[in-house]
Amino acid sequence: MALTRARKGTRYALGIDFGTQSAKAMVLDVRGTGVVHTDSFDYDTAFPKYGTEGGVLQSNNPLIRHTSTLMLLEALDLVFGRLQRNGVDLGSIGAVKIDAMQHCTVYADSSFGERVGSLNAGQSLLTQLQTSITRRTSPIWEDRSPVKEAEYLAKEMESSGSLLRLTGNRAELRFPASQIMMWASESPDEYARTAHISLLSAFLTSVMAGKVAPVDTGDGWGTNLNNLNIRQPGWSDAVIRAADEYTGSRNAGLSLRGRLGEMVHYDTVLGTIAPYFVRRYGISPRAVVLAGTGDNPATLLGCGGQAVVSLGSSYTVNGQMRKIVPSASGEYNVFGYMPGKAMALTVFTNGAKVHEFFLDKYFPKGRQGTDADSRWEAYVSAAGEAVLQEDERLMLPYLRDESVPLRAAGIIRDGFDDQDARVNIRSLHVSQVLSLKVHSGHLSRTDALCVVGGAGRNRFLRQLIADVFDSSTYNIRHAAFAAALGCAISGARAILNTSYEEAASRFVQIDKASFANPIEANRHPVQKLLRRYEALEKSTGTR
Repeated sequence: MALTRARKGTRYALGIDFGTQSAKAMVLDVRGTGVVHTDSFDYDTAFPKYGTEGGVLQSNNPLIRHTSTLMLLEALDLVFGRLQRNGVDLGSIGAVKIDAMQHCTVYADSSFGERVGSLNAGQSLLTQLQTSITRRTSPIWEDRSPVKEAEYLAKEMESSGSLLRLTGNRAELRFPASQIMMWASESPDEYARTAHISLLSAFLTSVMAGKVAPVDTGDGWGTNLNNLNIRQPGWSDAVIRAADEYTGSRNAGLSLRGRLGEMVHYDTVLGTIAPYFVRRYGISPRAVVLAGTGDNPATLLGCGGQAVVSLGSSYTVNGQMRKIVPSASGEYNVFGYMPGKAMALTVFTNGAKVHEFFLDKYFPKGRQGTDADSRWEAYVSAAGEAVLQEDERLMLPYLRDESVPLRAAGIIRDGFDDQDARVNIRSLHVSQVLSLKVHSGHLSRTDALCVVGGAGRNRFLRQLIADVFDSSTYNIRHAAFAAALGCAISGARAILNTSYEEAASRFVQIDKASFANPIEANRHPVQKLLRRYEALEKSTGTR
């Protein structure tokens, strides 16, 4: 019924992305002009009182990476306040969906549900909800502290066939299972007061929906706590029992299962938006709220829904899975996606940061002038022509500890040194893309790959991806808002009652000038280079 009401007299879909460093919003006119408004702000600038750097709270322990839960509450208010001040017709919004950084968790007491259901439009979210928060910081995807807990979980699940078989993923330090277990053991009193443990996407959706919201499979499968039934989403009883044994909560009255709430399909409609947002910001009372999700599924949909190569500080290869097959080596993670479907994600630690290191090494500031664009153009030009040779110089470009494959920091050059700028720059480009292909066996065959991220503007890198993956590559407009766009597309589907494919083809605007197609002359050299790169990895013990 809520969905029917949303279709009448509304034309806008709102997607909101709560990333690590910033929040972004996109408004789609679903009946006409497409993107009508985008907005973003970074947390450090908007909320200096929290003292974050890149959205992360400072810590003396490099393994601990948390953000401020209270800051994110303020960010939700600020998103709507800025939309209102910028003249967006919030009364025309028919559907809202948010995504948030994957794996981030929020902890609240038993009053949270009642509080979100009776919010006073005359007061801020922070003022009304802060006392219900039992843990003032939220561990994020960069956290690597719960080593003991991850090891325990992996060992305990061996008798049940393995954590990988049960949940689709190996024991991950950044996943909520280990994070929750560590905090419950270190802070048992605060854990005892905690009635709700939510993924950040579900927590913020709860505020918008005015009730405790379930998590979707897109975020819920990134917990190490889920079952692997995409058609009947839920939690793994075996893993929950093991976590309760570890924390002692099996005998303390409230199981972890009771704290987690429910899990639902991607894009489940939860009802209409809370009266708080109607009265405070003028959003339509008919606007429906969809289940929130993780940033990776949202980005995939925002780029067309099939496959994405993201070239940021780290690189990721993200795509739909035709069949749910967990990675025995842990090279990729499996998450839920559209109803009945799953996606896989491989994360390569050494991405654009290595190019920045080479840029400063071979084209230092001052020598090429202070203009950043000029230095970058000179750097890309140094990589040479697009035609590949079988004897290209190769390297293992691990400036930092690498996650795929697991490898300690250290750049390994195969038969050359670091003196020749052109040789090294070309080798870095070629080797990185070969690594992306070698470790992306989960990716379903596709005719086109969407390339996003800052390094996506590197024309030589885009061409290499086209050649090595034997697929056309392209950029999209509003690429920096891909996750928010994915959420807005979900909202558009709710309003228009259309398919994912139709919605994506309508609202994902491909930059036709960015297309790169495989070069026929490179097909044979690429196969030889892939074999050589795999041999190089094997010879140095990385596979």
